[in-house]
Amino acid sequence: MNYTSKNFHLHYVSRYRLIIKSGFATDTLIVVDEDNEVQAFHSYPSEEPSIEATKLLGLPFQKIFIGLPLQSLVFIPSEVYNTEDREIYQEFLLDDKIERSYRCDIENLGVTGYFQFDLLLLNRWQAIFPQANFMADFQVVLRDIQAYIPAEGTVLGVHVRDKQVELFVFIRERFQLYNIFDIETPDDLQYFILHVCRLLAISRIDKILVSGIDAEHTFMEVLRQHAHTIEFVKSTLNLYSNDIDVVKEAQLLNILADFPLCVS
Repeated sequence: MNYTSKNFHLHYVSRYRLIIKSGFATDTLIVVDEDNEVQAFHSYPSEEPSIEATKLLGLPFQKIFIGLPLQSLVFIPSEVYNTEDREIYQEFLLDDKIERSYRCDIENLGVTGYFQFDLLLLNRWQAIFPQANFMADFQVVLRDIQAYIPAEGTVLGVHVRDKQVELFVFIRERFQLYNIFDIETPDDLQYFILHVCRLLAISRIDKILVSGIDAEHTFMEVLRQHAHTIEFVKSTLNLYSNDIDVVKEAQLLNILADFPLCVS
């Protein structure tokens, strides 16, 4: 999709937010004004940016938020997290480069995420926007889903991102697991859901939370096999546009709009 609003003005660029979702197959750029109206929306193959997108990336945006896939992630209880123990945490990540590792406190869950972005994508975007705020999806997902977690029962979360799925589990409101898997087909999703259920000895899923896809996606058939109650996670911020197609696309990227809310 290539969309630019007739209200887009170059002299307002410093006020706009540029939000980017970068992936292994597709990149999506959204420009949002101070009223959360979408001023531009471009989605294109990662290796073949459109002319419009290339021009957009050359503008002097001041508020830039980029969501990147991860290559490694581990959670540590915040009460025992110690910066001096980073070498220990590093053993659970893909490489031993501490300078490439980031941390994020999820205060409402009492855990700290210790992680690394995909190196190639991080380097590419840092070269273009060294001043950007780089985000991981889990930072937004775990922030946005709290209102959806019931006091009782088992909840499975399914966040789809390009060719990855992020699965997380809450049992009686307690955070149990968050893993990222590479997937291509519904069978891959089925396999990893069953793997997580075996790992945590889950015999019944009471509710599934979904983000990143809509009700028509092929993955939904798999999810309906595991729970009767399925709920789609919505963004805290509602992006809007006069173009219906843009609204539909923005809804699929629901948590993308909330990246700025995770930056202190």
